Parts: sequence; structure tokens; C-alpha cells
Amino acid sequence: MEQGITRTEKIKGGEYIIEEGTWAFWAYIMQSGKARVLKNVHGKQVQIGTLQKGDIFGEMAFLGGAKRTASVVADGDVEVGMIPKDSFMEAINQLPRDVQSKLDGLVSDLTCISEISGHLIARLQDVENIKQRLIDVKSFEKQVEKMPDFLRGTAIAMAKRLNGAIEGCTKLTTQIEEAVKPVVDLSVHLTQKSQ
Repeated sequence: MEQGITRTEKIKGGEYIIEEGTWAFWAYIMQSGKARVLKNVHGKQVQIGTLQKGDIFGEMAFLGGAKRTASVVADGDVEVGMIPKDSFMEAINQLPRDVQSKLDGLVSDLTCISEISGHLIARLQDVENIKQRLIDVKSFEKQVEKMPDFLRGTAIAMAKRLNGAIEGCTKLTTQIEEAVKPVVDLSVHLTQKSQ
């Protein structure tokens, strides 16, 4: 892939390399430094990944024929090699049709899983924020002891339901982490194998 690089660019920390929702003209190879991959989920930027030296990114918009599906922001100063869309697509078009078809499937699946991942991460962050407001039911019962019985019962029931829901979300988080682990392990393995 290095032969496809037609120019390099230095980007300062905090600057966008790729901006979600824009048209793609370049694919990139991280030549030095690190970057964060961000996805907009309900108006909130959620980090869905990281990039480091040797990682290729920005190619999915070429293969999917769509706009950028995520943003990439330099995490400190970085240098990237740039591959123009025309050169990239010319190389893709020389591949056998069955390989092109598999690449199309990969792009579709990666786009889908990135959406799911972004939403899950955002929701898990919400759970973590709510966890910090977990209520000690015993002390709460003392605070509401002078309320009328039906209000006290309602307030205590709500506190118990919140705590139960948080416990349920914590269990789901563990299950999600276990389900995602094989995918992450495979991704790391494939990245190491390609370097």
C-alpha cells in the first residue's frame, strides 16, 4: 500500500484528519503518532476506536460509495500518508470480482457494527454517569420517613427500581464485553498479521 501514497501531511494534535459526513477523496496510512476515531451519536461525540502507526483508514467511504462514517482526530501531532481515491479504486478494480464482493460485505458489516458500537458506548457512558447517583436505600428511607405512606412507598420503590436497573445494566455490560472480546481479539490479530 505504501506505493499508493502520493503525499504526506503533518497534522497537529486535536485537528481533524477525517470529518464524519464529508465526502472522501483520500485514504490514509498513519505514519507516526496516534489518533482517535469518533462517531456522532445523538449529537454527542463518542470514541469508538484508536489508530496508531501503520493503520490504514478512510477507505470505507471509497468502497461503500458514501460519506465518511466517522471522524478521526489527531491525538498529539501525527503524520499521515495519503492515497488518492482514484489510485485506490483502480487497485480495487483489478481484484477478482469475488474478492471485490467480499470487500463490499466487509464495508457493510463494519459500517453496521460501528453504528452499533457507537450507540452501545454512548449508552454505557450514560449508565456510568447514572451509577454515580446510585442511592443508598437505607439512608434514603430515613430521609423520606416523614412523607405520607404512599409517597414514601413510591419514592423507596423508585430508588430500588433504579438500583436494580443499574445492576442489570452492569450485568449486561459484562455480557457485552464478553461477546465483543473475540471480535477485538480477531481485529488485533489481523492488524498484527498485516504489519
